[in-house]
Amino acid sequence: MRISKIARTKETFRDKISSQTKGSQEGIFVGIDNFEKFSMERYGKVNIIPDLVDMEIDDVIDVLQAWINFMNGMISPSTVIIYFSRVKKYLHYMGIKLNPEDVKMELEFRRKPQEDLYGLTLENIHAIFAVMDYKTKVQFMCQLSALMRIGEITQLRKKHLDLSRQNIIVKIPPHIAKFKKGRTTFFSKEASTLLRPLLRTKDDEDLVFVKNPNAHHASVNSEAKLRRALVKSGLDMKKSTTNRYLINTHSFRAYGITKLSSHDESFAKKLAGQKSYQGQYVRISDDEKLENYQKYEYELIIDESKRDKERIKQLESEKDIQMNDMQEQLDSIRKIMKANTRIKKKKLNI
Repeated sequence: MRISKIARTKETFRDKISSQTKGSQEGIFVGIDNFEKFSMERYGKVNIIPDLVDMEIDDVIDVLQAWINFMNGMISPSTVIIYFSRVKKYLHYMGIKLNPEDVKMELEFRRKPQEDLYGLTLENIHAIFAVMDYKTKVQFMCQLSALMRIGEITQLRKKHLDLSRQNIIVKIPPHIAKFKKGRTTFFSKEASTLLRPLLRTKDDEDLVFVKNPNAHHASVNSEAKLRRALVKSGLDMKKSTTNRYLINTHSFRAYGITKLSSHDESFAKKLAGQKSYQGQYVRISDDEKLENYQKYEYELIIDESKRDKERIKQLESEKDIQMNDMQEQLDSIRKIMKANTRIKKKKLNI
């Protein structure tokens, strides 16, 4: 029996990428929608794929350059590149095979201006949290203390949390994590205390911080809430080149990474889900991770009085450890001295 050929369409492409996360699928189709908008405005029809298939590669490159130029000024240079990479995969599926060398040599992308990234301060955080509602404040406090991405925190469900310790243990599953790599991180005791009342009315399958199950929309809503708080707190400063806010949802994750990295960069990267040297070979238990996290947890506390108390407690703990080490060394020296004395006595008796 002869197998009939299946026509490739936008819908069959949707089926092809159905194994990807919802957020990734939506991101790809945002890029495709932008390309179709360009096609309609430039050529008077949404679907120009059949025309591109029949064109010479040089003509296809010219159309793609026109699309890139169409996006310039409307969206940031980095977003233009993201949209192009997503649509390129779709074009390949539809029969338009682009040579990587042609893309590299023929297409011109606007360079992204390199501005200094704004470093969020504790004073900024206090000002922002002062104008946020309780639930949103707790969400960003948890994101900061766990070094999580906005797309991860908004997809977190109660079943992903271990509530058996003072610090809530967060088990980020692979399907919501970047690079499909699950990991373990923690909420600070401060954030955990504020979160627990919100969890009492939730079932295991319920989302912790948001109501919208659409990952992309949930992240966009969180960004909108933050922007409103920035305006209210007078921290709505913008970049001179892109007119985007200096403070964004990533700023909270970056704050946590920066604070922990000053003590243990490799550990901070592991909690944040970033690639680190020999990361796949370093495997420690949750108890060991939590113990390490608690050493520097004071850096992630927002309430300054609690922060100071935690720091004093940590210093006292370190002092006790040092004193115990010194005592053990003294005891060891005394044992050696006693042993040497016994040996000398034996020699004198010979």
